[in-house]
Amino acid sequence: STSKTPITGIKQINLDSDNIDDVYYMTEDGKYFIQGTIIETNTRRNLTEDSKSSIRQGIINKFDKNQRIDFFPAEMKHHITVYTDIDCGYCRKLHAEIKEYNDLGIGISYLFWPRSGLNSPSYTKAVNAWCAVDRNEAMTLAQNGLELEPKQCDNPVAEHYESGNKVGVRGTPNIVTDAGELIPTYMPAKNLLLRLEMLAAK
Repeated sequence: STSKTPITGIKQINLDSDNIDDVYYMTEDGKYFIQGTIIETNTRRNLTEDSKSSIRQGIINKFDKNQRIDFFPAEMKHHITVYTDIDCGYCRKLHAEIKEYNDLGIGISYLFWPRSGLNSPSYTKAVNAWCAVDRNEAMTLAQNGLELEPKQCDNPVAEHYESGNKVGVRGTPNIVTDAGELIPTYMPAKNLLLRLEMLAAK
């Protein structure tokens, strides 16, 4: 697909509209193909990142409540999607503080991104958690280091993993806001709340 940019004679080219790594630019005559970032100097706004955020929104919005594991507060002020790996230390730290996030009105939806890839021990642990009778309880037990009973069922773990690759996940935990911003690391609840409130005020 193609779209306009603020630069005369330059179009944005999306080779794959479902992957942030496929955002490029091209002169209208097709003579020059450009790989890089466009930043508006007056506002310092990263226009390329804005386009990537829009792509991320589209990707994570494909997963409804039946395809993720949600930990929501009674009154949700903000919502994030977290790509997690059960064997990741900072993922466990984030989940250990889930009450703090919820107490601040931050709802968390989990998608799995086993860092060692599909058909790895981390992938198997994710499947075991997903296929448990109580997914939320299983997620908490697994994040606390407990070995879950092996389970098999239809599951979206491979889809989670592939979507993570497309939104730019390179490690875990990775946070994606509803605005499509990627926060590529753990962030304490109070710090995250400030970040989300700043985004909401834009």
